[in-house]
Amino acid sequence: MYRVLLLWCLCCSAWAQESLLVGWSSWHPFSFRDEQQQLQGLDIDLLEAIFNRAGFHANYSEMPWARVLRELEFGTIQLTMSANQTAERDLYARFTLPYRNEETVLLIRRQDKGRWQEITQLSDLLSRPDFTIGLLRDFDYGTEFRTFMQSPQMQQRLLIRLKMEPLIKLLLAGRIQGVVMDPMGLQQLNLAGLPLDQLTTLLDIQQTPVHLMLSRRTTTLQQLQRLDEAIRTLLQSPEYGQILARYRYPLQ
Repeated sequence: MYRVLLLWCLCCSAWAQESLLVGWSSWHPFSFRDEQQQLQGLDIDLLEAIFNRAGFHANYSEMPWARVLRELEFGTIQLTMSANQTAERDLYARFTLPYRNEETVLLIRRQDKGRWQEITQLSDLLSRPDFTIGLLRDFDYGTEFRTFMQSPQMQQRLLIRLKMEPLIKLLLAGRIQGVVMDPMGLQQLNLAGLPLDQLTTLLDIQQTPVHLMLSRRTTTLQQLQRLDEAIRTLLQSPEYGQILARYRYPLQ
């Protein structure tokens, strides 16, 4: 009996120490380094709470988002955060249950609000060849915008960049007419000193559930199941609301 108990304890200890390599990109308030270079952020805190419940330890590797996706496909990293589920990503990734929602909006210059006042939905933009939209490479903005950007009318009117700051500068200069983003990401741009009071929301496009995304090559269904159970537990706990409140994120 003693040997069985000892073996069980050793197995539990090994399970509790299991590590996963997590790829992340700097984007305030979701994941960033503070003045002491400590990793912080809404998604970091939520991931740590999920991992604590699932018995995982996170090793973090910082890289641009496009590389995160590539390394996840190859299995070099095992997991990333804040991911939308798409058919393309399903080919190389597993997705947990959603652990929060994200909002997608179309930003314009405040001074142009009257010019675009007749636009009340994305489809209204199809007949406006004078409206160019900026968006980030390899980001997914939900099913509605995914369908919209595949329209033939939009193929020459999408400006894609690796970082949001250059897109906002182009918008402020009037060289493009709109930018698609999660408005919580404006915190990052505010830190960069951009005059964000000159921007306003033209359209609330969609609220999209986001997931943890795991590499099919280097993770298992059992690991996915452990994470799903941990997410269920976290969502029902007071800690979940406390983490969201810490970053002034809307309660889901």
